Amino acid sequence: CSCITKDQLPATAQVASQQGEYLASIMNRKFNLSPPVAGSDDEPLLPPPTRETGVTQTTVSDAIASFATKEDDFAKPFQFLNLGILAYTGGGSALAQVTTSPGGPSVKGSGKIGNLVWRSVYLSKQVSWRNRLLVLNDWTKRQLFGRDITR
Repeated sequence: CSCITKDQLPATAQVASQQGEYLASIMNRKFNLSPPVAGSDDEPLLPPPTRETGVTQTTVSDAIASFATKEDDFAKPFQFLNLGILAYTGGGSALAQVTTSPGGPSVKGSGKIGNLVWRSVYLSKQVSWRNRLLVLNDWTKRQLFGRDITR
C-alpha cells in the first residue's frame, strides 16, 4: 500500500483496515499506482502514487500534499493513526489502552474497567443499531443463564 522505510507498523487489523481505506481512496481518486520505477535493480526507488493526467484534486488532504511537495501530481503518504489496544482476557476482564486524540493522553484500564471500555468500543464499532441490540441481548442472556454449551 505504501513504502515504509522508517518504523515498522504492527501487524494488526487496525493497520490493515487503515491501509485498505487509504488504498481505496487513492484508487477512487484515479491515482496511477504503477509509476515507473527508478534506481538500480537491487534497490529500486518507488515513487508515491501519481495523479493521472486530466484529473483535478478533490480533497483537502490532496491540497495540503500538493502544497507541501509543490507538486499537484502526488498523493499524500499513508499515515497510521493508533486508536489503541483492546484485549479480552476472559472471565469478565479485559485490557484497554485507548487514545483520546492523536498525540494526546491515553485511557488505560484493566479488569472490570477494561472490560467496560472494551465493550463500549465493541458496541460503537457495530454497523447498525440492530447489531448493537443483538450483541447486547447476547451479552445479557449469557450473564443471566451462562454460556450455551449444547452442540
